[in-house]
Amino acid sequence: MKKNILMTGSSGLIGTALLKYLTKEGYSVSLLKRSKVLEANEFFWDPSRGEIDNLALKGIDVVVHLAGEPIAQRWSSSAKKRIVNSRVNGTRFLAETIAQSQAHPSLICASGTNYYGDQPEGVVDESSPPGLGFLAEVCRQWESAANPAIEAGVRVVFMRTGIVLSGHGGALAKMLPFFKAGLGGRIGDGQQLMSWISLSDLVKAYIFVLEDDAASGALNAVAPEPVTNSMFTKTLGKVLGRPTVFPLPASLVKMIFGEMGKETVLSNLGVLPKSLIDLGFEWQHAELETALKQTLS
Repeated sequence: MKKNILMTGSSGLIGTALLKYLTKEGYSVSLLKRSKVLEANEFFWDPSRGEIDNLALKGIDVVVHLAGEPIAQRWSSSAKKRIVNSRVNGTRFLAETIAQSQAHPSLICASGTNYYGDQPEGVVDESSPPGLGFLAEVCRQWESAANPAIEAGVRVVFMRTGIVLSGHGGALAKMLPFFKAGLGGRIGDGQQLMSWISLSDLVKAYIFVLEDDAASGALNAVAPEPVTNSMFTKTLGKVLGRPTVFPLPASLVKMIFGEMGKETVLSNLGVLPKSLIDLGFEWQHAELETALKQTLS
């Protein structure tokens, strides 16, 4: 029998794809929305005010929590506050609500590979400690906010997600116009590692952990082989049939994007999905070229 799912963040890149798949496969999916205008199977919530419909968790087996302020913006002090609060407050409120419920549905919560911070020495896995930097601290607080549910014995999974490959949103979609115009190139020295996953494999990973009660704690939602920025650049150019001879200097990245650019596109984020491998997850797109071809077809 299919599980009953409650989702937040259903209008984002990952949420839209996951909701489409769940609906297609016959899952019963309800949505948490901040809008007062609601349709069938939608429930109101406002974590900033501690409000949630009393019926939202009724009959629910798994809560998938994806809501959060976009990272890809210039990090003013107000933007940083929104990025932190949208994740920490929402997660804590959901965790407390689940902990106080009778059914104790599982909680699958989005997180990021930025948890590990810049790792110039090499690759990391789920056993590695949190790193330094704003995003690492965001992820640490984000995951810690789920403690009320964990302490109540609820199964909690953190999907530490890398760069999601999609032509419709995220980092790749922002790169495509430049690469299609033949203006793409490596960023900085190009040696920084990038951990990526195709959108379809990420959806598959969410379904996998949603169904497998053995999955708990942190899982790195990335493909098995991180690549350097230079290799990513060359592979994307190859798939598009375009040259990639216009490098973007690190100094220019820092000038245009500030701290956000330094912590995202210039950081060494080589992450291995050890827990997913141990659980027996199988990727449809384990190699970058295959993933990009499928994504852009």
